[in-house]
Amino acid sequence: MQTDKDFIEKIPQKTRIAFFGAGVVASHLFNYIKENRPDINMVCCIDSFAQGEMNGLKIYNLTEIEAVKDSFDILVFTTRKSIHELSEIFTCMDIKYLIISREEERYCRRKDYVPKFEKACDVLKTNDDKKLYKILCEFLLGSDDEKIRQYVLDRHGIKLFGPVRNYHKQYMEFINKDSIKTIFDAGVCNGVQFFVYKKLFKNLKKIYGFDPMYDKFKKETYDFFIQKMPEVEIIDKGLWNKEEELSFVETPNNQAGSYVQEAKNSRPLNEIDNIYTIKTTTIDRFKQSNSIEKIDFIKMDIEGSELNALKGGEKTILSDRPQMAISIYHSIDDFADIPVYLSELLKGQNYTFHLGHYSAKVHETVLYAIPDELIEQKLSEKNL
Repeated sequence: MQTDKDFIEKIPQKTRIAFFGAGVVASHLFNYIKENRPDINMVCCIDSFAQGEMNGLKIYNLTEIEAVKDSFDILVFTTRKSIHELSEIFTCMDIKYLIISREEERYCRRKDYVPKFEKACDVLKTNDDKKLYKILCEFLLGSDDEKIRQYVLDRHGIKLFGPVRNYHKQYMEFINKDSIKTIFDAGVCNGVQFFVYKKLFKNLKKIYGFDPMYDKFKKETYDFFIQKMPEVEIIDKGLWNKEEELSFVETPNNQAGSYVQEAKNSRPLNEIDNIYTIKTTTIDRFKQSNSIEKIDFIKMDIEGSELNALKGGEKTILSDRPQMAISIYHSIDDFADIPVYLSELLKGQNYTFHLGHYSAKVHETVLYAIPDELIEQKLSEKNL
């Protein structure tokens, strides 16, 4: 994994530098140089948009670069935006420059997450879980995806160009299947997972599928068979931390990636996106209103709304002790925050946390939370 250290070590001793870009990456590099390379003289910043100062360094507009170019020896790119065009311009001006790699830039942008990642990793039960989490962290911090690809190929037979999913393992891998009667499935998508539940959960009685856009996104052929499943009830609401109306963004190029706009770290809108108003409910409220005796399994894959939905089910989680399979890959914050949140909620409740990953890319990471008594039961039955 390439880091800020790797990048800065490319700068010769006793060099005068200027930063091109005055944002987060430049600030991180400034601090690293200040602490570790006092021989480097940081002169100024060049930026097309920012004004004023960055960490005490004066920011010059790009149009002023000719006037200040003699004050530095190397221009250090802290952004890769328009690098090909800009490098030609600077070459013409006889300005020497050093370009940050994609991996180094990503590390600088995300290095503040390292302590949060370490705390989340401690939540996990086994060395295999921790190893997987660290592989994913390395990618999020800048490394390539080679280790991820090898992991899912070896463990799940998943390849980058197919087969790309393993429905019998994703959300299922660590679950005690025989103990499940009632399911809350948040993020139905096309409903294919229902067929997996019906096949693997021999004591299944009821599936409550929450998806405010199922009628719009459903596939008619799949839905034909789903309608014949008496266990399934589709709820046209999203799960959230309270009952309200929210904005739902449909991404036509990838309907499975459509999301609640109010979710933390929701993505910027595109011109082709469609926005709808949806209603939400909570796990706790829905369970109470429908006199549901016990929820045995909660699965969530709801594009960044998982943390809010979990907060709306805290009473149920503590009282019913469900097994949970929660997607944590929709944002870097979810990847760090959800494991810590659940471990703190369930502190002293005798839960074990495992991690699964089911894509040759960084997508499809699932956090499992399993009551210890169900793990013991599963092991006991396996040894019979």
